[in-house]
Amino acid sequence: MDLKPRRGGGRKMFRGGLAIVVGISLIGLYFSCTVLQDTMNIDRLFHLATSGNEPGSANGADSYLVWSHKCQIPNLDPFDESIRKFATHAKPIICSSKPPLTYVTVVHEGAHKYLLKLNTSAVAHYAVHPENVNCCYSVVTRVNGPDGKEYSRTADNYYSVSECSDFDTEVALHSEEEFILVRCFKTTTRGTKREVYKNTHAVVPVKREVELKLNKSNFEGSSVEKKRLSVFVLGLDSVSRLNLLRTMPKTVHYLRRNGWLELLGYNKIGENTLPNLAAILMGLSQVQMKKQCWVSRYEKFDNCPFIWREFSSLGYVTAYAEDEPAGSTFNYHKTGFVVPPTDYYIRPFLLASEDKLPVKKRASLNVCLGPTPTSEHIFRYITDFATVFKSALYFGVCWINNFSHSSNAIPATVDERVALFFHQLNETGAFNTTFMIFLSDHGMRWGDIRRTSIGWFEERLPFIYIWVPEWFKQKHPDFYKNLKTNRNRLTSPFDLHLTLREILEGSRQGNTTWIPYGCPGCPKCVSLFSEVPAERDCEDAGITANWCTCNKYRPMPIEDEASQAIAFHILSEINSKLKKAANVSASCAELTLDHVISVKRKVPMVSHDDFIVTFDTFPGGAVFEATVRRSDGAFQLKGDISRINSYGNQSDCVDDAELKLYCYCT
Repeated sequence: MDLKPRRGGGRKMFRGGLAIVVGISLIGLYFSCTVLQDTMNIDRLFHLATSGNEPGSANGADSYLVWSHKCQIPNLDPFDESIRKFATHAKPIICSSKPPLTYVTVVHEGAHKYLLKLNTSAVAHYAVHPENVNCCYSVVTRVNGPDGKEYSRTADNYYSVSECSDFDTEVALHSEEEFILVRCFKTTTRGTKREVYKNTHAVVPVKREVELKLNKSNFEGSSVEKKRLSVFVLGLDSVSRLNLLRTMPKTVHYLRRNGWLELLGYNKIGENTLPNLAAILMGLSQVQMKKQCWVSRYEKFDNCPFIWREFSSLGYVTAYAEDEPAGSTFNYHKTGFVVPPTDYYIRPFLLASEDKLPVKKRASLNVCLGPTPTSEHIFRYITDFATVFKSALYFGVCWINNFSHSSNAIPATVDERVALFFHQLNETGAFNTTFMIFLSDHGMRWGDIRRTSIGWFEERLPFIYIWVPEWFKQKHPDFYKNLKTNRNRLTSPFDLHLTLREILEGSRQGNTTWIPYGCPGCPKCVSLFSEVPAERDCEDAGITANWCTCNKYRPMPIEDEASQAIAFHILSEINSKLKKAANVSASCAELTLDHVISVKRKVPMVSHDDFIVTFDTFPGGAVFEATVRRSDGAFQLKGDISRINSYGNQSDCVDDAELKLYCYCT
């Protein structure tokens, strides 16, 4: 997710997936109790998450996640004294004190037919009698552009809501009814109606075009020789590896206990979500993407080479789900998609839920849509998708922002729910067929923790865990061996793209030998099924100098003439960006240097010097950080200029995601 803060786990939730019932299911309750029994307090919880899994190396450099002559990434303490005060506890998220009045269940699993039902046991909580409750439902559908236009910059924001159809205690949903808005009314003594309940539900019916795709494709054969992998990518925005250990130890414990592989040297390649996710899904750098398919923020993303299209051409059912529609990866100050990018696309549901239901915010993001946590909708949708298509091939991407994008603390409130989600997903059989990737794009990019030395590393080192089905390990033991070897190697999103491409080519070619594929954004990158070179530097992995965590830096005096000169060089780059932008220069103040906060110099020196400089500016108090290279006396900016404090509403006068980082509106 690409937005900064904008103006403007509580009770146990019902079991996700096809059967949505009130309260916690018995299996969920059993799992929760098992985890709680294993993790009685936070100290032991953290010990369980990390014990027996610490990095090491041949030369005994146990204090490093990655250790080679070209790259040394330190193994930092997530509870280091320098950041302990920022590891705060968030209050549980409580969306409603009442149980939901409606839910969706399945008629029988083989048919994938859904029933919308009234929860009669919950009626009393709404101070009405069952005979006095009248409910109706509307169907939410996407509208592909207004007035029949083929192209519109706002086409991704249109949806329609049908007339509300009455039902008594239950109603069967049709195959094209994916997203439902429910309203329930109380009949008063005067005969009038008063609304007592409103909620939305999302389901995954087998739509007609998907059914045709499945009938056309051949998925016969259950032997190891004939099996092909499904793929699912689940992302939590802005969660560093260290913050996952701090705030979600139950989830980490579940993953490690059940054999998920963690990549300790996974380094981001771009500022925010877009470049890091584009590298995974397209194999392109942001510069390449802008030249090839997205020349400006007004362009649609429909023409970009998303790998899910290639999977779809092989008969895979595709899905893309991301919460926070206003700030989602391809929509924040961008056009998004004119045509839905995948077979299943949850955006219209979330837009309607935000518009039609009361919304609760935490850290400026929508944590509750009516009586339901936003993340609960997403978890159910994924579980439902995996259940419906467990006998087919699928490629899904889901990105969650609402509880992690703007806060280091809120992820702790959903730790138990996320661990339970993985348990429930396993119950669907998904882990028998699916290559699962659970990851983040980066750590927290601004705030007090970001201004610490450990926070600098956290921003650049997101977490990533990978699940490999047992049959795949048997069929490709060398691939699995290499995955484990790569645990302590420097890796990047480009390597992950090549891994997905190798799965794609394996599915395309059946049992023939998988051929290597190149990655435009990183020519030297390799699939994670291959052994990543031990002696690898950031340039080899497609990581620019400003994001590289392999190097060592030493502080230098901020009063030094070179320190001041570097800061002024960066400042001139910022002011130049503002002046060159059309319709912006008159709205944004010219920034001046307030003072240099810190300067660090890379060691050892080679043919050039690299410096990391942090400084603040006037007016507005923006804090910027950048990497600058000095070679032959000349300065060169290496990569992006980061803003590491929040801009709030200071830049409301501009409508450009990049310029918002720099503009102080006059």
